[in-house]
Amino acid sequence: MAASSPEESPSAGPRLRIGHGYDLHRLEPVAPDGPGRPLIIGGVRCDQNRGPVARSDGDALLHAVTDAVLGALALPDIGELFPDTDEANEGRDSAAFLFEALRLAGEQGYRPVNVDATVILERPKLKPIKGEIRANVARLLGLHESCVNVKGKTHEGVDAVGEGRAIETHAVVLMERADH
Repeated sequence: MAASSPEESPSAGPRLRIGHGYDLHRLEPVAPDGPGRPLIIGGVRCDQNRGPVARSDGDALLHAVTDAVLGALALPDIGELFPDTDEANEGRDSAAFLFEALRLAGEQGYRPVNVDATVILERPKLKPIKGEIRANVARLLGLHESCVNVKGKTHEGVDAVGEGRAIETHAVVLMERADH
């Protein structure tokens, strides 16, 4: 496939594009016992006494999915678009970041096709809430649930993630030109 020149319209670009997103947040006791926010994964609140230290709501899964959408289209990453130094992002719902990434993708003529994500943390185990997380991520992306996969992994007690002091997420998103 020939490369498109910068002068060509976005619809002249490749039909499919893939992006990878990654995020990691330190977990601390939730306020008032510490600086952690309530733990939210894929828009689903988890009943835990430790949560992310973040400017926004700290939803690491939605941050990774957002970066994957942006990365597929060679757009600025989430930290550039929504810096943690910007007071406007204080406590902000991470779905807003994802919606902005989807809006920017739409401007280039692309929409998501499917997502494969991995959430790595020791607690909580994702199995009981994985279906709810998957359904919510699918809803946010406007996809059928069969097009979204969420896997839960641990670090087997190794490093900050394995010791329950951090959450790590990876997401891969396939984007397609909307004219297909």
